Amino acid sequence: MIWASAPLPRACGPWTVIDMSQRFLILSMLICLAWAVMSTAQLPDPYSISVFNVTEDVFVERDNIVIRSPRHISRSDTLTEIPSPPSFIRPGQVVMRKKYGADYRLYLGDLDSAAFRTFPPIYSFPIPSWSRSGQAMWYRIYTKQTTNRNLDLETVFFDNERIYVQHHSKIFYSRNDEWDVIPGVTGTPYGELHVDSDPPGADIYLYGRSTGKRTPAVLKNLIGGRYEVELFLSDYRFQRRSIHVPADAKVTYSFHMMSDFDTLHVLGDRQHGVLVLPFPPLDSAYRIGDTIKAAFQEDLLEGDYRITWNGGGIYENIDTVITIPAGQMVYFNAPFTRLSGLVTFQLSPHDALLCIEGFPCSPGGTTVELPSGFHTARVSRFGFEPVRRKFIVSHGKRAFVRVKLDGNNDRDGDGFPDSIDRCPDVYGLYDGCPKPDFKTSARLKYEELVDYMETEPFSFSVSAIGHISRTPTNRHFNNFLSTFSGGLAGGLNNYQGITVGNMYQVSYRGFMAQLELGQWVSGVRFRRPDTLTLNTKNDRYLIWHDSLYNIDPAVFFPSTAVSAGFKYRLLNYSVGYSLGFQWEDIVIDQIERLSDNSFQRVYFDNDWWFHEVMIEADMFMDTFLTPALYAKFKFPFGPTMRTRWHVFQAGLQLRMRPVNWKRRT
Repeated sequence: MIWASAPLPRACGPWTVIDMSQRFLILSMLICLAWAVMSTAQLPDPYSISVFNVTEDVFVERDNIVIRSPRHISRSDTLTEIPSPPSFIRPGQVVMRKKYGADYRLYLGDLDSAAFRTFPPIYSFPIPSWSRSGQAMWYRIYTKQTTNRNLDLETVFFDNERIYVQHHSKIFYSRNDEWDVIPGVTGTPYGELHVDSDPPGADIYLYGRSTGKRTPAVLKNLIGGRYEVELFLSDYRFQRRSIHVPADAKVTYSFHMMSDFDTLHVLGDRQHGVLVLPFPPLDSAYRIGDTIKAAFQEDLLEGDYRITWNGGGIYENIDTVITIPAGQMVYFNAPFTRLSGLVTFQLSPHDALLCIEGFPCSPGGTTVELPSGFHTARVSRFGFEPVRRKFIVSHGKRAFVRVKLDGNNDRDGDGFPDSIDRCPDVYGLYDGCPKPDFKTSARLKYEELVDYMETEPFSFSVSAIGHISRTPTNRHFNNFLSTFSGGLAGGLNNYQGITVGNMYQVSYRGFMAQLELGQWVSGVRFRRPDTLTLNTKNDRYLIWHDSLYNIDPAVFFPSTAVSAGFKYRLLNYSVGYSLGFQWEDIVIDQIERLSDNSFQRVYFDNDWWFHEVMIEADMFMDTFLTPALYAKFKFPFGPTMRTRWHVFQAGLQLRMRPVNWKRRT
């Protein structure tokens, strides 16, 4: 509370007498009620963040997908830590709010638009209309309404117009004891800006950086926001405009370039001059003499003119005289000087952390010089309830801000008094808050899984080219097959070789089904100089090779496999499990039956069950057709006629996502 606040009215104290007049009683009760309401209004919102602490710890940017790695700028993986929410964020930049136990920190970086092509998707949410100058960053973000304020999201991203959260399609926040929900949308918040000028050919700059384009031009893939657009053309006055580019919209803006050699109007025998005025930082019009001028270019007769501008107590007033010569253009380069004042902070406890919005935090009371206008300060200290105060800085005056903090009986912010959970005294000062129990953690993971199953789009995949390697579990059959493997290996043999376009997969909302067609056109050949005898239940066969008589025995493995299971995607990677059944035959061709010396093709049935574990990596996420790498492992189980197989497959597949076809531009 503020030391200078009014004390409790005496009519609310114990000395109030019964025989006072009725009117005085009613007046006293109204004063008490007003005092109570004002006191209650000063209590901090329990679902907001009291202060952002600046520490010596750095955030190393390696696995973050929303903020672009700063290595290409600073040759370092370290993001810039900022003390408080900035009043303005340049389009394309983003502030990451990171939660460490009960501590919150802010980091500034560049938005990586590739994050919107990953899965699980990045959802963007509009900043609430009441938020100004980063106010939304002070409120905790939740995936659902809860009474435990400690279950907010650990990582949230902000810019001037949007909030970014991965995995969750809607978010909740509590303000003034009322919950509100914000639905999110997927997709990159891009907009387009069409810039034209008269005359054309002007260089286009955004926030002082060249775009490499000249008017007329279309600037695509601009993150929605407000841009400072500047045009430069030789022999012309540079032009600057602040243009808002909405997401998923096109904006067209035309500039009229003013030349240093513009034709001047002539009335009678006296020539006019042209006065060009700069855009002021405040919405305050210029006065030329006693006339208010809304335009920034005026045709004036030659002579001296008084120009005034009211800085509103924030900037220095302008009151000067300028001479307009005949037939010339005059630029009034006004020096807009920001005014300042002094503020003295008196804090209790004296070592509390003082954070003035837009300035670094510092401990203890101090006297600082600040630009004139409205400011917000936060005072906090561990073990006390934080306080936020707004104050006004006036030019040439000293303001005093006195703040006294009240003790906090729940320093770790988990909803339980410290006398009950003994946190954080027992486990440590900042990082000792108890983690959510197993039941809460399981519920959170379950909610993430449900949200994933509600958002994963339909996709269809077909293998392009791959490799298959199968190892039989039956030792006797493995020895028999090794005699064939001595010949030519490889090819489409469904054993140790290549595969082409033989696997198909359909997935939707976490479920998947697969079909695999065994390719056995080449087989595994017997190319040994000796012979091999095969005994079956009814016959005996002799296996031998003779190239002169075109006797070329081979083993073929025709098969068809189906499986169904689950798949979970994280970023560009997927893991899956499925249960399947494989219909398979073992075919031995061109072997001699000893009973009649005829050459036969013998079939053996060999069906079997399997578990399959799959790993996939998509190269892109925002295209209709994308290549993907895959690796699959089959583990057999259950009864079989001849042998089971351990199977490993890897290769390249093509995945189609119809939802991306609908989103194409």
